[in-house]
Amino acid sequence: MALSGYLGRLLKVTNKKDIFGFLASWETAKMIVDGNLAHNVLFRGPSGNLVGTDHYNNKYYENDTHVYSRRRWVVFDDKFDYNITSVPPEWHGWLNYINDYKPTEYDFKKPIFHVQSSITKTGTEECYNPKGSWFNPQKRNWKKYEAWTPNQQA
Repeated sequence: MALSGYLGRLLKVTNKKDIFGFLASWETAKMIVDGNLAHNVLFRGPSGNLVGTDHYNNKYYENDTHVYSRRRWVVFDDKFDYNITSVPPEWHGWLNYINDYKPTEYDFKKPIFHVQSSITKTGTEECYNPKGSWFNPQKRNWKKYEAWTPNQQA
């Protein structure tokens, strides 16, 4: 592929008008630092067939010409702060070849304990901090040690 074709494809995928707008964007720095993002967005994404999107707007692709375990992939909607927990269970099963049913074409039976999937807050400031954690905003109002005093019976 010629350099002009590569640059044209790069501008098309990133929705930029010119090369200077692309170079000045945060996406460029993210793609340079995170090679996986650049590979998925620039090469794998356009080369595959779009199978569907989930309720987080992640896009799922498939290409049968690739090696077996590399045929299915996801391109996350949030390219700066993507999280693997934004992949719902039905898409996770399809991505990892647990089943071959595309969630866009098949309605999975939900178990009685089903809860809507959500993105975990681990690693963020909203994560769970137990009582006594240094990061818990509430002050400690409990004693770590309380001396035992025996009952005084006369």
